[in-house]
Amino acid sequence: MASFKIFAILTILLLLIVLGACNANNNSKQSSESTYSPAGVELDSKMHEQLLVLANNRAEWFLVNDVTTEALEGLYGSWSVICQNETPLAEYKGAVYEVVRPWFLEMTKMELQDLQGADRHYNLKSWTSPWAYVEEIWELNGKLIWGPQLQLYLIESGSWRYHDC
Repeated sequence: MASFKIFAILTILLLLIVLGACNANNNSKQSSESTYSPAGVELDSKMHEQLLVLANNRAEWFLVNDVTTEALEGLYGSWSVICQNETPLAEYKGAVYEVVRPWFLEMTKMELQDLQGADRHYNLKSWTSPWAYVEEIWELNGKLIWGPQLQLYLIESGSWRYHDC
């Protein structure tokens, strides 16, 4: 059972690392006062931008040099409530930063600082309220290093959340 849970977490977290956006304003915060309903929502330009900012923030939180409370809480907090209910924060931290990230570095045969310098490109591939698929591609010096990968998001309690658990 524990190995299944670790495998599930690894699968989820692998998908987490491929999130990002081409938005130059990476420090934009998603409004916690949004009042989007879970279904029947039209995707306007503001929501589209918020989605891509979240995707980029998730990649940045995953790639931090030092795992800060802000990075951990940002990454975990942007995960859907359903996923959070299945995996406590303490388990999530270990899985992301002690298992998945080292595995990802080994798999890509790259150093963390190289991945931090990658150009991450994202495109909304599909939208059916409240679900959105975002495609991610990472390049370094014009060379594809990761992707394309699809990531699933949903609007949950008025905010975008990453959903893959």
